[in-house]
Amino acid sequence: MLCYCHSGQDFSLCCQPLLTGATAAQTCEQLMRSRYSAYCSHEIAYILDTYHPSKQRENSLAAIKQFADSCHFIALQVNSSEQTDTGGFVDFTVRYLQDNVLQQFNERSRFVYEHRWYYLDGILTDAPAIKISRNDKCPCGSGKKFKHCTAHIPSGQM
Repeated sequence: MLCYCHSGQDFSLCCQPLLTGATAAQTCEQLMRSRYSAYCSHEIAYILDTYHPSKQRENSLAAIKQFADSCHFIALQVNSSEQTDTGGFVDFTVRYLQDNVLQQFNERSRFVYEHRWYYLDGILTDAPAIKISRNDKCPCGSGKKFKHCTAHIPSGQM
C-alpha cells in the first residue's frame, strides 16, 4: 500500500515506522507527513505525542479523534519545507471530505527540534468548501461518481 502522505513510497517504508515508534522523524517535513498519515490511519496518540509538550494540554485526544473520525483525507501536497538545526517550517495543502463537502486548507506549520522534532503551531488558510452531489465525480480521484465510490465510506461520508 502506498503511504497516505503521497510520498510515492510504501507505507511500511515511509510513515508506518514513525507511527509505531520504530524510528523517529529525521526532518520537520517527515514529521508533518507522518502526522498527516496518523490522521488518515487514526493513530490519535501519535498526533498528540508529536505536539510540542507546551501544546499538549490544549489539544485533547478526544478533540483530535473527533476531527479525524469526521473526515476522509484525500490529498496532501507539500508546497515548501525549510529547516535549521533547531526549527523549521513546512507549508502544505490538505484536501478532505467532511459531511459530503470537499474541504481544503493551507497551513504553514512551525516545528522545533528538542532532542526530536515536534509540531509547535501553524497558520491556517481555509479555502471555500465545495458541496459534492451524488452524481459528481468523487474528489478522491477514483473516477467514479460520488454515490458509487466506496473509498470514503469507512469514514462515514455519504
